[in-house]
Amino acid sequence: MSPSEIAGRLLRWFILQEGWTRDSTALFAEMARGAPVVRFPQIPDAPGMWTVSRHDLVIDILNHSSFTTVEPKFPDPVRKKNPDFVEFFKKSLTFQASTDHRRLRGVLSGGFSARSLDRLRERTSALVDDLFAGLLADGGGDFVSKVAIPLPSLVTAALLDLPEEDWPMVTGWAQGMLAQLSTGYLGMTASVDPISVGQFRLLRSYVDDLVRQRANSKGSDVISRLAAAKAARQVSHEEVVDLVLLLFMTGVDTVTSGLSNSILCLLDRPEEWKRVQEDPGLCLAAFEESVRLLAPATFGVRTAREDVEFAGGIVRTGDVVMVAYAAANLDPRRFKDPLEFRWDRVQSTSLTFGHGRHYCLGARLGLLQGELVLRKLAETKVALGTPSDAVMWRNDLAFNSPAQLWLQFGAQSVVACAGDV
Repeated sequence: MSPSEIAGRLLRWFILQEGWTRDSTALFAEMARGAPVVRFPQIPDAPGMWTVSRHDLVIDILNHSSFTTVEPKFPDPVRKKNPDFVEFFKKSLTFQASTDHRRLRGVLSGGFSARSLDRLRERTSALVDDLFAGLLADGGGDFVSKVAIPLPSLVTAALLDLPEEDWPMVTGWAQGMLAQLSTGYLGMTASVDPISVGQFRLLRSYVDDLVRQRANSKGSDVISRLAAAKAARQVSHEEVVDLVLLLFMTGVDTVTSGLSNSILCLLDRPEEWKRVQEDPGLCLAAFEESVRLLAPATFGVRTAREDVEFAGGIVRTGDVVMVAYAAANLDPRRFKDPLEFRWDRVQSTSLTFGHGRHYCLGARLGLLQGELVLRKLAETKVALGTPSDAVMWRNDLAFNSPAQLWLQFGAQSVVACAGDV
């Protein structure tokens, strides 16, 4: 396709949602190869809009101080119905000024160190076993609803060392927060009801009590670490509560989508999946390459706070720039044969978990979950329960992943090798 044809298809994708019901990898690959920078026609009284999909240019924007995260704007009905949630999210870590962002991120990062996550490995593996037990007993089922959606929230509960009897209540509230964010801010649909103002206040009170209880615990969990930082006057009590609340939401959808994408990617490539089954030590590398090919998060959004010369043009103050993570991961300038599954990739250049100051703090935790899910599946005789070209995809802008992914255990695959996505 020519650059103008790609731009037209992109515009229909954004405005008309054309193609949202299927995997958009082919479109993302075309963007990276043939239309690395697209400026859409200016609409009167509206900000300009760009998409950037070339790998190095995406990094340039993410590193550029003149491009900032778009301030969240909730519709009036949401702001009136749940003002507490709206206020919490607007002042959350993502939208903090650079100085406070660095300070808060630095305080939080210790809870996501390699040593801290090693302590979670056994517990996460047990959670994976528990979630798969039902699927295995039934001979199969929908992986998304049974494993991919609940696992990240349960792992977060373990990371925070919440009492296990509280997990169903707290993870339910967490799903409600994600639903509120999806429906009220991102314009997406959700399978559960958004959290109510009363539920959000209960959750905030619950976290507030935990932070106070662990003030002198000297524990290694994230809440105890943050309570210690509060005692050292590095953060305020309210900031600690807000950080913990944010952890119930941050990266959850990305991990959910990544888990589903990795399975679809590998089961569509029987030779690569056979290698994983023969050597489960390859599970981490297999997960990383799978979520490069099928990046769970499609776009990040930035806005220009001043005029910027960029890629031979001028991005005007207030213009919106969509940085295409999923396309940049398929840029042939960065990845040789980008649509091929390769075991020798240098995954540090992948943008699956973002880049720079907004690189996902929980990336290691997401990779751990991906590795352990694939390890569990490698022990089984698993196959897709639906042909890959008939898989139902999520109908939203933010994530490119299956809405349902049916697996069969102990049966031959109904799907022949589909080749590269």
